[in-house]
Amino acid sequence: APWDGALYATENSRDLLGDDIPADELNRIEPGGFYGWPYVHARAVVDPEFGRGRESLIATARPPAHEFRAHNAPLGVRFLRHSARPAGYERVALVALHGSWNRSMPDGYKVVSLHFADDGRIEERDFLSGFRGAAGLIGRPVDVAEAADGSIYVSDDYAGVIYRVSR
Repeated sequence: APWDGALYATENSRDLLGDDIPADELNRIEPGGFYGWPYVHARAVVDPEFGRGRESLIATARPPAHEFRAHNAPLGVRFLRHSARPAGYERVALVALHGSWNRSMPDGYKVVSLHFADDGRIEERDFLSGFRGAAGLIGRPVDVAEAADGSIYVSDDYAGVIYRVSR
């Protein structure tokens, strides 16, 4: 993050445990940090195959900085740096949610903005959506980039295009 130098990474959690668990994650990476995989997912979803008997190790897992809805598949993350960004986007990361493949009701398929508060809370808001609707699937966001002029580029591996978002 440009304001404090912290390193963050997205994590796609395990599949086949249900529609709503486990949440996908944004982790703040720390030296020597353990984030639970493959023994525990999100804040407290113990893996039924690998978690049994690993309680002491699970207790050392760092909780995620933010949880995305299960199976949203967060991929690319970009912290905004350009001075021309809109008001309210001073401490913000954009995250491409590739979308679910195995939920009974598909979910994700959008770009969200994560707003980092001074107290450590992170608020998630929709930034770019409409990739899945009544007409079906038209796109799957993969990554986000910020251009020198402040424009945002979003790659889409389903439609095979790159979108440009500008003021």
